[in-house]
Formats: sequence, C-alpha cells, structure tokens
Amino acid sequence: MKASRWFTGVALAALVAALGCFDRDLTDIRPGTTTGVTIRVEQVGIVKVDIVVLVDNSGSMAQEQAALTQRFPELIAELVNPPINPTTGRPTHPPVEDLNIGVISSDMGTMGQTVSTCSDPVDGDNGCFHYNSTVSGCESTYPVFLSRNEGNAGTYTPDQMAADFTCIATLGTRGCGFEQQLKAMKQATTTNTLAGGCNMGFLRPDSLLALIFVTDEEDCSVRPDHPEMFDNGRTDLGHLNIRCFAHPEFVEPWEDYVTAFRSLRPAEEQDKIVIGMIVGVPPDAPQCIGPGDELGGCLSVEAMIEKVDPVTPSQLLPSCNTSMGIAFPPRRFVQVAQAFGDSAYVDSICKTDWRDAISGITDKLVERLPSTCFPRALTFDPSTCDADCKVIETLSDNRDCPSDPSCTNCPPATIDDVHNLAPCTVSVSDPTPCEPLKRNLGTVTYSDMSERRLCLIRQANRTPAGGTCGAPTPGNEGWYYTPAEQSAERCPQVTFSTGSGSLIDNGSSAELRCLSEICPEDLVCGSACCEEGQVCSGGTCVTP
Repeated sequence: MKASRWFTGVALAALVAALGCFDRDLTDIRPGTTTGVTIRVEQVGIVKVDIVVLVDNSGSMAQEQAALTQRFPELIAELVNPPINPTTGRPTHPPVEDLNIGVISSDMGTMGQTVSTCSDPVDGDNGCFHYNSTVSGCESTYPVFLSRNEGNAGTYTPDQMAADFTCIATLGTRGCGFEQQLKAMKQATTTNTLAGGCNMGFLRPDSLLALIFVTDEEDCSVRPDHPEMFDNGRTDLGHLNIRCFAHPEFVEPWEDYVTAFRSLRPAEEQDKIVIGMIVGVPPDAPQCIGPGDELGGCLSVEAMIEKVDPVTPSQLLPSCNTSMGIAFPPRRFVQVAQAFGDSAYVDSICKTDWRDAISGITDKLVERLPSTCFPRALTFDPSTCDADCKVIETLSDNRDCPSDPSCTNCPPATIDDVHNLAPCTVSVSDPTPCEPLKRNLGTVTYSDMSERRLCLIRQANRTPAGGTCGAPTPGNEGWYYTPAEQSAERCPQVTFSTGSGSLIDNGSSAELRCLSEICPEDLVCGSACCEEGQVCSGGTCVTP
C-alpha cells in the first residue's frame, strides 16, 4: 500500500453538527431513512505524532527502564505499520508518517542545595531531551530527538527507531532522588520548545501529542519560592525522603500542570493530547488501572493512601512491592489523569510484563488518529459517479469564497438551498451551465456575534469506465466519493482532489450534508444495504 493514499483522503468523524433540523446522530440512521444528516469532515494531511517520554532515572529504576525498552517498540510498530483488521481486511488506522520521539529525565535539580544523589544542584537535566548513551552497542550520541518522516522513512526503519529509543531511554540510575516529573514535562514541552530552547523544533502545532510518564515515585515538583525543601540542614522539616509528603505546601498544585499541558493545544483540539502513565498504582487494584475517567475509586484504595512507614519512619509505605521493586502512591499522577479523563491511561509500574500498559497507551493514541474510512455507505450512482451529498465549508471569517474564473455567474443561494440550487453559468454573457469550485452560500452569525462565510464545495465530475469510477481528470478539483467495493482500502471513502495545496482553508471547518439514505456500516454489503436481520454473503444481502 502506498502511504500517499492516506494523506490524499479525508477523515470523516461521526459527529453531528449543531445545525437546526440536521441534528441527528448517525447511529440512529437505519435503512430507509431519508432525513437529512450532517457529518463534520476534516481534510487530513500527513499524520503527525509527537511523543515525550519521561523516564525516572533515580536509583531504583534499572528494571523499569529495561521493561520500558522491551515493550515500547510495540508502540512504534503499531503506529507506523498498523495491523490489518481480519474482518475488513484493511489497516486499522492510517500509518503515522511523521513521528517525533523525545526522552527526558525526572531530574530538575535542587535549587542550588547540595543533595548527595543530585549531581547538578542548579537545574538538573532541566527537561532537555536526552540524546547521549553509554549503553553497549549504542552510538555515543544521537539527534536531539528521534524523527521518522517522509524524508528518511525509506532508510530509517521502525525497528531502527525502536533500537535508537532503547539506547536513549536507558538513562541509568544516577539521577536526582528528588523526582520532579510534572515540572520536567512542563519545561520540556513549553519553555524548551521555544526558539533557542534545547528542544526547539520538536513540537508541531498540528500533531497528536503524547506525554508519557514512567516513574516509581510520587511527583515532587517544588514551588520556586521554597528551596528549603532540599536543604539537608533543615532537620526541622523532617527526613528528605518524606518532605514532599510532610510539606505539601512546598509543592506546586497538580492543577497547574493540567493547565500547562492543556495549553499545548487549542481549546477545540484537546483531543489531540494523550497522557500515559506507568506509575506506582497497585497492580491488583482495578480501580487504579485504565482510562482517567474510570479511576474514580483509585485514591480511596488503601495502598494509595500515603502513610509513614512505622518501622522505617524515614520513608512512606509502598503502594506496591513486587519482583520489579517497590513504588510509592502516585496520587498527583492519578489526579492529573482524572482531569484528562478518557484522554489518559494509567497502569502499574510494578507489573512484571508491561504489554498491557504499553497497549493501553497505544490504544489512546490510535483512537485519536484520523481515519480515511467513512463510517457509513452513501447513496451512490455508479452511472454518474455521484454521491447524493453536499460538502459545505465554513470559513474562519466572512471573507468571500474564492472566485472561480471558469464559472462566474451564480444566482444568490443560502445553505437551505443546497439540495435545490439554481444553476450557475460561465458568465452573464455565456449561458453555459457550470459549477464553481466553491460557491457562496452567504454567511452565518454565531452567538458571539462573529460572522462566517459558507462555501459549497463542488463534487468533482468523473466518468465511469469499466464499471468503476476513477479519480477526477486534472484540473477538475473537488471532492468525490468512492464506495467500498471500488476502494483500495476496501472501505467507503471521501477524497478531496485539490491539484495542489489544501482544498479546505486553514482555520475552516467543513461538513457533509446528505438527504438520501445512509447505510450503517454493519449493514453495508458491497453497493447494497441490508435490512435488519440480514447478513452479507458474497456481496449479497441474505436472510439467515
């Protein structure tokens, strides 16, 4: 399969636009329905994913780093080479064609205070990507972050990327014992990605962003006005090991980090942030493993309640203690995951096999990748290669729809006219019928009093040949529909034929409006739509 198939198509999310009588969930549409439905669409470019992996490099993390590097290649492989769905025979999602991976440590220094396990007391690694390695068989240095894209995909294989990740993610265990994981991640993805920053060039504004934490300790991101947290001479503050627990007033609120991470994407694109956590939740507590919106009972689990060890009062009681080592209650991490809800996934670092942990995080990423497959079959006339739907673009403001010099004379029209439009002509003096690439449908005014222009995008004309409808001829831009039986991916698809550039303007949104019957995916049978109770057999609907 050529990768270009994926970025010449569109993703069609089964989302109902809030537009008057067209409000209807597609899941309610059954055969025979002719009520209008509206489906939001977005033109998909190259699928980009940026992943930051925080690896705790304190003294207790050797086994955990080995477990991470054993399973993380599975995440890379799933994203880059999606598996084939045995039922449909097509890839489960488009391949990620532009993947960045950066690795950071939990070491943010100790504000200048001397602590025996912290080699750089000023700011530690300061959220800068780790790109050196002392692991046998590895290079001594790598690019600041790993990147696989169109430019190097032919020579930089997923296996090589996974091997390089193993080298840079094996940080060793000589990092600072004061883990400030949330602070390090914030620094890595905000200040450090700016011009001149140590992670400059990593974060793309149009990528799916994953922030992954791998640590066996609770977060202790200290407020900048409390350097005494690290002062070994302040015995009145208690033992260094338990100061974060004993003095929560010295620690920055976890809510501040939720705000910081959310700021990495616009309010309307919060689904482009995924939070993954392999932390010290008890492996035998199902309340603490899974998506963030399913962890409601986690903080009440006995092992998740922080308590000083009565036998060794210089440490807390562990939340889990297995052959992988011990870990401590990660309450702040769970709270962050809860705030991100279904966009977060939490699993236990105390498990001996991290397959489920990596799989859970991978699933969250895959769920948010665009799809080139339309969720329903459209009514399609193979004799004309037309689908009985319209694509309407809502511009970001009230500027005019782009003019089409080949079709300049169009009667006034509104969005209510899209299924019964008066024809356009080439010009006032030339009555030849035509369709402009984008036709003005007037404007709409939103509740904030902003005004936006609506443009009807032309359905590209195609000529059937040999029982199929190919791509439009050059110069005949527009959108077109391909039924499953004619699709290389064996699924219904909508494609924007642009010639060059993007057919939908940056900042615009688009929707597909259909008045004809839409067949639910589970009842699609070739070009037919089965009735309830029927099954598809050899392209024919039959009653069992």
